[in-house]
Amino acid sequence: MGFSALLASALCTFLLPLLLFLAAVKLWDLYCVSGRDPSCPLPLPPGTMGLPFFGETLQMVLQRRKFLQMKRRKYGFIYKTHLFGRPTVRVMGAENVRHILLGEHRLVSVQWPASVRTILGSGCLSNLHNGQHKHRKKHYVPVIQEEVSACLTQWLGAAGPCLLVYPEVKRLMFRIAMRILLGFQPCQASPDGEQQLVEAFEEMIRNLFSLPIDVPFSGLYRGLRARNIIHAKIEENIRAKMARKEPEGGYKDALQLLMEHTQGNGEQLNMQELKESATELLFGGHETTASAATSLIAFLGLHHDVLQKVRKELQGKGLLCSPSQEKQLDMEVLEQLKYTGCVIKETLRLSPPVPGGFRIALKTLELNGYQIPKGWNVIYSICDTHDVADLFTNKDEFNPDRFMSPSPEDSSRFSFIPFGGGLRSCVGKEFAKVLLKIFTVELARSCDWQLLNGPPTMKTGPIVYPVDNLPTKFIGFSGQI
Repeated sequence: MGFSALLASALCTFLLPLLLFLAAVKLWDLYCVSGRDPSCPLPLPPGTMGLPFFGETLQMVLQRRKFLQMKRRKYGFIYKTHLFGRPTVRVMGAENVRHILLGEHRLVSVQWPASVRTILGSGCLSNLHNGQHKHRKKHYVPVIQEEVSACLTQWLGAAGPCLLVYPEVKRLMFRIAMRILLGFQPCQASPDGEQQLVEAFEEMIRNLFSLPIDVPFSGLYRGLRARNIIHAKIEENIRAKMARKEPEGGYKDALQLLMEHTQGNGEQLNMQELKESATELLFGGHETTASAATSLIAFLGLHHDVLQKVRKELQGKGLLCSPSQEKQLDMEVLEQLKYTGCVIKETLRLSPPVPGGFRIALKTLELNGYQIPKGWNVIYSICDTHDVADLFTNKDEFNPDRFMSPSPEDSSRFSFIPFGGGLRSCVGKEFAKVLLKIFTVELARSCDWQLLNGPPTMKTGPIVYPVDNLPTKFIGFSGQI
């Protein structure tokens, strides 16, 4: 066989599959954009739809923030893509996000990806109203303070040169969430049982955002198996609550309130729905607060001047004295800690635990010169909206003082959205605010620390976390400012 024949054969071997692949990608793109509403004169947003069926899910899962930044640079604040089995438009920027969030029930509705609905349940995120958390914050304080103080004592007494902060904070936040949100008492779970629950929860979260394929060893399959372990323990707790007439601990936890809310509406308690709601409460009250608390340790470890300003505020409120002279920590005192609150806000601005929220278009809507067809998914980006907000100057700088001066409500309302916004802002945000403030107070007056690897590299999967788990050396605070 001559050289020409060999070359022709090689071209056929490699070129034909490539051409078929490119043709399949083109046909897939045409199929996806055929969902455009012809009655609307506006074009679809720019963007690409990725691979047949898979879309751009794999790139997004593997690259996360790098993938999203590349998309933003290439296509701007609105672009189309295909994620988690659905055509999707990703939206960022205060004005664009404002349009989406204020269009709840009129233009859009909450709809998480199919994998999330399968694992967490098809119902909307928690029937427990945020206001019910507001009126019970005072009951949270002693429980949170007890758990945080005990945890920090362990950290200070830990053997070895360093502690991996992120896993430790996740265990702490899990214990707090189990007690406050679900009413578990410290005696209800052995260390081994608690560790099994933590591991099951982490496995479920890792596979929460995956392709909707339920086959052995798939992400969805592993997520459902982990979810079943959690549901079994929660069901045991729910049945114990049903058997008791009065709640333990002197206050009603969020799950108890949810049960009473259901019965108060004349509805029968549905065990599966209660288990799903309890799992959602844990998701909102554990993973996100663990992420935020870890970021707080990182930022305060890198900015000792900010930590010192927190301590000066605590000192001014009588919270940095000897234990016998310290003022009792309660909601009134916590609400007076304005600078500490700004530190938490700045942490959530630079490192929001949840990168975005999911909606579905109830009808074809027009946004900034583009159409979003009815039935398409809409993701509003929290992290990108913070990054591009005109409200903030020197955006990459950690500067809590930027929140000390109140901003005009209209301009700041959708420039800073760590808990989402509109009618469906995060149901656990009141719980999170109290928890993070108590955590910051106890940390600042108990510990000094050093980040052993310097500034951490953060990753999203789906919650923001440090790749190296934030190895840190803790020592007791000397009391000197």
